[in-house]
Amino acid sequence: MVNKEYLAVLEKHDKLISSLRTVQANEYSLDKEQTSYDDLLDALRSSLKGYQIE
Repeated sequence: MVNKEYLAVLEKHDKLISSLRTVQANEYSLDKEQTSYDDLLDALRSSLKGYQIE
């Protein structure tokens, strides 16, 4: 979603933007110790789960 620019995040959601900028993954698994505001990122991922993008 992000790579294909289907997702837009308003500037007022600065913590979510920070989370997206600091995300760290190990073999497609989120490294929560290295990611800021990982709970916000989890919420975003859950909300996008129902969309099928090809």
